[in-house]
Amino acid sequence: MPNRIVPIEVDSIYHIYNRGVNKELIFFSERNYQFFIYKMVNYMQDNASILAYCLMPNHYHLLVKIKNADFVQKGLQPFLISFTNSINIDQKRIGPLFQGRYQANLVFDDAYLLECVKYIHLNPVKAGLVKLLQEWGYSSYRDYLSPQSKSFVDKESVLTHFDSIFDFKNFSESELTYTNPKYFIDYL
Repeated sequence: MPNRIVPIEVDSIYHIYNRGVNKELIFFSERNYQFFIYKMVNYMQDNASILAYCLMPNHYHLLVKIKNADFVQKGLQPFLISFTNSINIDQKRIGPLFQGRYQANLVFDDAYLLECVKYIHLNPVKAGLVKLLQEWGYSSYRDYLSPQSKSFVDKESVLTHFDSIFDFKNFSESELTYTNPKYFIDYL
C-alpha cells in the first residue's frame, strides 16, 4: 500500500473516519455498536487516547491522540479487522466492510480540535436520527456532560478550553443546524 499522505505521529491528534462500502450499513444492531465500542477501548487504550467518537449507522468518527508509534499496526488496524470479521460472521457476509482505507486528518490547532469535537457530536442530529445530542447513545457527548463519571474518553483535553460543562454544552449545541465545517468536508 502507498504511504499515507498524513503520517500518524505520536502526541498528535487525528480525526479518523470511514464509512461502509457503497455507503451501506456497518452497524446492524445494538450489539454491533456495543461490540465496536468494546473493541475500540480494548485496542486503543495502550495506543491512543480517545477524545471523542460517534458511531453512525453507516460510518464512524474517532478523535484520538496518539500515544504509541505502532498505533496503526497494534491498535487501529487489528481493531478494524476484528470488527469487520465479527460483522461478516454476524451478517453472513464476506468481503470488505469499509470503503477503502480509513481517513485521518491531522488536528493542527485548538480551533480545529473544538470544531471537530462539535462536528463529531452533531452527526446524529444532522442525519435526523435524534433532535438532541444527548439522545444519541453511540457518541462521547454524554460522557462530556458527566465529567466526574468514569469513562474511557479523555474529556480533559477538550474541557480545558471551557470554563464549565455549561459552556461546553452551549458551544456544542449552539449550531444544531450546523452544516458547513470549516476544516474538512462532510462525510455523510
